[in-house]
Amino acid sequence: MLKPLKRKTLAEEIIKSILELIKDGKIKPGDKLPGERDLAEQLKVSRASVREALRALSLTGVLTIRPGDGTYLNKTAEHLFNDLLNNKLNYITKKSDFLQLIEARKILESQLVKLATQRAIPEVISSLEKSVRKMRDHFNDVEIFIKEDVKFHITISEAAGNKILYHAVSAVRDLLTNVQRAIVEISGLRNRSLKYHMQILEYIRANNAEKAAEVMDKHIADVEKAVKECINSKAFMFYVDSQN
Repeated sequence: MLKPLKRKTLAEEIIKSILELIKDGKIKPGDKLPGERDLAEQLKVSRASVREALRALSLTGVLTIRPGDGTYLNKTAEHLFNDLLNNKLNYITKKSDFLQLIEARKILESQLVKLATQRAIPEVISSLEKSVRKMRDHFNDVEIFIKEDVKFHITISEAAGNKILYHAVSAVRDLLTNVQRAIVEISGLRNRSLKYHMQILEYIRANNAEKAAEVMDKHIADVEKAVKECINSKAFMFYVDSQN
């Protein structure tokens, strides 16, 4: 399906090859891409370079990587080449943009969890417990894990009772969704994330707003470190630059 690259390739060149196949309709929305090994053999490159390219495309929403299953072209990808990505991703074009988003999330969510702790009612705590339980029970199912992770934070944001802060943090989280999917497989991150969520829940139960905020800060700082590793990827920055 893919022609071998004639010279030693970088992840950027792999991205170019994959994008050409998408533009030409040879890979259609919903299609599963060949595995890393097959791609590496067809392109005559290392699997590490293929992995970097696929992760860069998943960060921007073109591909979805399903651990244990494979890599798929997102069903919405057909719009990417008409609009050069949606308006949100067009805005996020520099490394500093992503870092500022994480910084904004850290500030917003540390305050939201304080308010939520002070205002939490039994129904809120029950919802948080349900999300943590599902994260633990479906630890190896990335889609469910991410879904419940997001739900946990949304529940806290809603429980804070401040619509302005809620909409602000929701917008920030939406912009970081693809990044979250890309970093969830980083060694140990999911395990630490679950522990942070359990601790935050315990402090909300105990009505300890300061401790809940302290753990939230540590949790997002851990995510921030992982995001920095991803956006420092040369392939990722190349892809974003190529869309502008």
